[in-house]
Amino acid sequence: MSSCGVKVICRFRPMNQREKTEVLTNVPEWNLNFIDESGLEVTLGKSHYTFTFDRIFDSDSKQDDVYNLSARPTIDDVLEGYNGTIFAYGQSGSGKTFTMFGPDKPFPEPLKGIIPRASQHIFEHIEEDEKSSYAIKCSFLEIYKENIRDLLSPNSGGTKDYLKVRESPTRGVWVDGLTSEFATCEQDIDDLIALGDNSRSVSATQMNARSSRSHSIFIITIEQKAEDGSTKTGKLNLVDLAGSEKIAKTGATGETLEEAKKINQSLSALGKCINALTTAKAHIPYRESKLTRILQESL
Repeated sequence: MSSCGVKVICRFRPMNQREKTEVLTNVPEWNLNFIDESGLEVTLGKSHYTFTFDRIFDSDSKQDDVYNLSARPTIDDVLEGYNGTIFAYGQSGSGKTFTMFGPDKPFPEPLKGIIPRASQHIFEHIEEDEKSSYAIKCSFLEIYKENIRDLLSPNSGGTKDYLKVRESPTRGVWVDGLTSEFATCEQDIDDLIALGDNSRSVSATQMNARSSRSHSIFIITIEQKAEDGSTKTGKLNLVDLAGSEKIAKTGATGETLEEAKKINQSLSALGKCINALTTAKAHIPYRESKLTRILQESL
């Protein structure tokens, strides 16, 4: 298993034209210096800031490099029977969905994101393992304004269709009533992702023409049975978080403003949990949001 429970990878995308114009207008003296693979230095006028991460990818990084160095170890752990979570966190429009899924289809192989690469990784492992039998089950949900909706049930959407989080000593934490579909190949997972993605809550903001207004969690449960009858189960949560937002920048109003408030509240709760986990605090505040509650056993 990976030696560290939580790793933070920082990825930079190229600036778009609007951002370049804003920087040149508002911050004439700025510089971004990549010190090495884990450190960077930011200069804004007369202010200097240094940041350290487990790994940094600059704007020239490739999708396969990001997957192999940041996601592959977690997939290997899940195939060994552990639970794991991979999520993209950042401002609206920063490239989270591109990193997790890739661009809108059709797209060339090199642009595939973490989720389709994880699917390929899992089924290649199954193909090579002749001593165990496998069952792969998938679920796809979104958390929209702290309400849970099943993305694999396209007709859901009313308040009566919102799902609840349950917990028991024997089963642990689960989402009651969430659809679970068997997958036998990569195409099955691609089809489920496409079905769920079409049902996600999105909206246009000044930062992003198609901004995700919900957190989505694609859950892959891998059940294995060895020749001697022993079994093990690993659960992989692949999370595309809604973007953190500064209201003044996104221009959010009305319903979009209310969405932004809920997004920021749940991201704050996630930050608290990760901070508590990495500093070995006695209490982890999982119950402060639906997102952290669902991910409780995999963070």
